This record gives sequence, C-alpha cells and structure tokens, in this order.
Amino acid sequence: MIDNNTHFIGFLPPPDIRRVVESDRKWSEKYGCRSGHSTPVHVTLVPPFSSQKSTREIKDTLNGILPLLSPFSSKVEGYGSFGNRTIFLRVEPSGDWDNLSKTLSKGLKAMGERVKVENKPLVPHLTVANRDIPPNKFDFLFSSLSSHSFSSIFTVDSVALFHREGRGWRVDEEDILRIGM
Repeated sequence: MIDNNTHFIGFLPPPDIRRVVESDRKWSEKYGCRSGHSTPVHVTLVPPFSSQKSTREIKDTLNGILPLLSPFSSKVEGYGSFGNRTIFLRVEPSGDWDNLSKTLSKGLKAMGERVKVENKPLVPHLTVANRDIPPNKFDFLFSSLSSHSFSSIFTVDSVALFHREGRGWRVDEEDILRIGM
C-alpha cells in the first residue's frame, strides 16, 4: 500500500517528557517494537493528510488560524493502551485539546485541504509502542511500563507541521508555530 500523505500536525511536548517516551521506546525495541520510533515524540492533532501545497503554504494557513487560539495547560500521567496494539503515555484529555484539534482541522479544510474532521473527542497521547507489539509480550510491556510512575504539567503553546521525508516524518525548527501570536 502506498502512503501518499504529505503532512500532519502535532504537538511536541517539552524535553523532559520527550526523554521519558524516547527511553520507553528504546527499552521496548528489545522486544520487537519499532513501529513509529523514527517519528519525533508528539501528540497528533491533525492526522496525516495529502496536500498539493508546499510546507510554506500550509504554514501560512496555520499562521492565519493560530492567533485565534490560546495556550493552555495540560498534564501527562501514567500509561494507557488502545487494546493490545498501542501503549502510550497518557495525556489528560480536555476541551482545550478538542478545540485545538478541531479548529486546526476545520481551518485547513476551509482552505481546501483534505483533512478528516473528527466528531469524537481527541484522545491525546504519546505513543511508546504500536502496531508491532508481539501479542505474547503486550501484558509484560504494559505492566513493566506502568510500574514506573511519571507525571508532568506542561503548557501547550505551539503546534508542529510535520512533513514526509522518505518513509518517515520530520519537523524542522521553523515548522514549530506559536499559538495565540
């Protein structure tokens, strides 16, 4: 299957949180989990989409939307899972996350992008392992990760525009855009 998606929008958490997820990812690789580990640690706000526009043009669109939004506080605490296919560091869901995701999606859609606008609340999370978790290792991985507690409060004050690079995703410093500015 060919993936024609060119961009997605996410939030890059602060370095202390990224280090925890990167450490968890590295540890999980010993058990065969590598899917998505080449993508920087992030919370997905607008899932991958295909665009004919350049990264610059998409950033211009986002820069027209972001001043309408305000930064907010959020919290990461503990681990969760989606069935036995994904293990993640849990980000506290809130109306702020929903508003950010939906406003970005609707704004991009209004500018002609083919993005999916979800009708359900966003489940913000930081993926540690997904898709390639060996079925016989899931319980062990989840209980091992859950046994060490981690909690942090942080400010969501920017979004990052990721772009396709080969088979992976990349975000450059100039692709991190401030909310409310």
